[in-house]
Amino acid sequence: MSAHPLHDVSPVVVRFSETLFLRWTGAAYLAGFLLVFVALWRQAARGQGPFEKREVPEFVLYAGLFGVMLGGRLGYMLLHQWEDFSQDLSLFFQFRQGGASMLGALLGVLVFGVYFARKRQRSWLQVTDALVVFAPLGFFLGHAALFAEGAPLGEVTSVPWAWMFPSEVGMPGFHPVAAPAFDIATLASVPGHEVALLARSNEALLAELYRILPARHPVLLYQAALEGVVLGGILLAVRRWWRTRPEGMLSGLFFVLLGGLRLISLPFQAPQPNLSFAAQFEQSALASVLLMALGAAFLLSVSGSRGREGARPSAAKLEGHAVE
Repeated sequence: MSAHPLHDVSPVVVRFSETLFLRWTGAAYLAGFLLVFVALWRQAARGQGPFEKREVPEFVLYAGLFGVMLGGRLGYMLLHQWEDFSQDLSLFFQFRQGGASMLGALLGVLVFGVYFARKRQRSWLQVTDALVVFAPLGFFLGHAALFAEGAPLGEVTSVPWAWMFPSEVGMPGFHPVAAPAFDIATLASVPGHEVALLARSNEALLAELYRILPARHPVLLYQAALEGVVLGGILLAVRRWWRTRPEGMLSGLFFVLLGGLRLISLPFQAPQPNLSFAAQFEQSALASVLLMALGAAFLLSVSGSRGREGARPSAAKLEGHAVE
């Protein structure tokens, strides 16, 4: 029997009724909103950051609604379900089925941040510099939540830390490692975590799953570590120690690092041929290179702004020390 763990985590964190429940992705959104609110509130209370204390609740609420939720959902519809969405726009409002694009949510928050800054007559670069520091937190929570929900996105491997995903059995194009001893079509409509729990009480089924399921890289955990921990750590260190940086430097650095770190995880991701062209592009090396190019252009455009910093508050005074 394989030594690799079998993913059996339920995608539902709390079930209030048959139709009302909280998924891991929803819990990640709530946790992210709360943590960002606390961090911005503390900064504003110390007179730091681009927001006044009274503005923080309003900003977090509307950035969450219009940026993260609507931006993420719209990004998912356009990239992953365009054919169905173009025929039935009501799919956008079927939030219980899940589905959100993290890049769509990121773009949504940044667009709202620019709108907020323009409306309040502030430097939008100060606002985006403040926001990109919190983006890695969203990436970490989002990738970890998707892993908890059992998305088998990694390449087949034999490394000791690989995982086996029962939800793969019900997916189109599933290729078992060995010929199944029974008709696996009977499991196609059963959620992966329920298949795993059933196997825990049925030794024959458990042995069969270990025999036919491939072990895969937990690529979502790789992405959580790279785009969450590594990216966040670098940005916080730069913000803390580079006090004289020009406005927009953190924003440019964010996109350069994000693109580069996404390239690192790409070799561990399994191809997904059933995705739309736009969704495949989002996960391609070209998309990562474009992110890096965007960040590089940003850095070049702000590198000459050092001489203009004396006309506005310093980055250190506005931002302070990250989340303490």
